[in-house]
Amino acid sequence: MIGYYDSSLDKVTSPSVAKTITLFYIQRPDKFLITGENPERDGFSAEDTYLDVALSNTTPPAMLEANMLSQEAEIPEQFHEALVSRVIANGYERRVETIQLASYFLQKYEIGVKECKKYAYRGRDGSPIAIRTQDF
Repeated sequence: MIGYYDSSLDKVTSPSVAKTITLFYIQRPDKFLITGENPERDGFSAEDTYLDVALSNTTPPAMLEANMLSQEAEIPEQFHEALVSRVIANGYERRVETIQLASYFLQKYEIGVKECKKYAYRGRDGSPIAIRTQDF
């Protein structure tokens, strides 16, 4: 337990004994915003940047039209081609005549996912770090 909630005071008080708390979580990448859209997560102010671009001075801050096309993905650039391959495969799956092309691009996507997993489970100095695997 991190704290105790007292409904009469509408306050959270800390426990009497200090303990170390370790939180493990999976951080999902932020989605791209369109003009006037607000970030999904709370805590952004007008001085903050979202995907490397400035937000508006409104409350809550929103994406400016001038900055909409300047957003940068949090996924490393070397894996963008794999994402494009998945989108192309989804397009080719819609017609019977192009199913074979879809399987080709799906295979390229799967190779990219394997490379991405290798990248994610390595320290940037090349040493492996122990992380429990999880599906994408």
